[in-house]
Amino acid sequence: MIKNKNKNKNKNKKMSVYTPNGNKNNNIFINSNYNIIYKNISKYSTYVNNTLKKEVAAQFLQPDFNFSNFYIKHKTYLPNNLSPSYNFLCWLVGFVEGEGSFIVNNRGDLAFVIVQSTSDIKVLYYIQETLGFGKVISQSVKTSRYVTQSKKEIEIIISLFNGNTILPIRKNQLNKFIKGFKIWAGKGGIRLEPVGFIDNYIKPSLNNSWLAGFTDGEGCFTCSIGNKKGFSFNYNIAQKGESNITILKHFCLIFKSGRVYKHFVKDVYEYRIAGVKACSNVFPYFDEYTLLTKKSLSYILWKQIYLGLYNKHHLDSDKKLIMIEKARMLNKSNVI
Repeated sequence: MIKNKNKNKNKNKKMSVYTPNGNKNNNIFINSNYNIIYKNISKYSTYVNNTLKKEVAAQFLQPDFNFSNFYIKHKTYLPNNLSPSYNFLCWLVGFVEGEGSFIVNNRGDLAFVIVQSTSDIKVLYYIQETLGFGKVISQSVKTSRYVTQSKKEIEIIISLFNGNTILPIRKNQLNKFIKGFKIWAGKGGIRLEPVGFIDNYIKPSLNNSWLAGFTDGEGCFTCSIGNKKGFSFNYNIAQKGESNITILKHFCLIFKSGRVYKHFVKDVYEYRIAGVKACSNVFPYFDEYTLLTKKSLSYILWKQIYLGLYNKHHLDSDKKLIMIEKARMLNKSNVI
């Protein structure tokens, strides 16, 4: 069994919290159940009230991804395979929340599918090779998919996403998938134990690769330069479903920039950072957590355009023409 280094990262962790008068309380511990244990609490009874507890919990006690169940299942069914890294698994969860599907057909059979443009088929092969199972199928000239329908492989997939899914709409889909698995697991020659749905409340963070995966699936780097001095320079993520608005709004907090807008498409909402100065807030994250689809190349072009705009090259007619040509390549090419 491979040990997950992140399994007990929140267990009995001592933290310092500042009380409203500026005093530092070093006697606050966090245990694995995300409860706060206050030692000498009477000393701080004036300050450690329900409001402060909620603020502390919101800031420090967000559950993190826990892939221990996945590592157990993966090692059990694929003992000769290398286990994927924590970084890859965070990226994959984010990518699947954007591009994946948990399918239960009319006969009660289950399938896990990720659909991509055939121009990005390499990322599907990368997922297949890193997980060590599944198939990559070219559906058409334009569309390809990664798919698995094996019971044991589906159980590994459930162990990966169960308790590690962020978007509310994806949690609902996964819950239905797990209910279908309970029935499906007890049929046929291979019978497996049923699994219960785990509902954790993880939020996006700049400290793991989930957002890179989600951006690979749903994000977009855009720029439009007009014939005169005007231009637009944006980072966008759109999602369907009002239940996902809270996650989109959380992006505003972690990037300290941007707004959530109602899209012109019905029941679609968009997080958008607009402008050269504001968009620079995303650079530290995406420079550290690399995009794995062709959007990585769009990001490189986007940063090049940013430097041009920052240095006022769009005001020079010759340099502006080069910038316009680069802007046209965004989200259209996987070759630089």
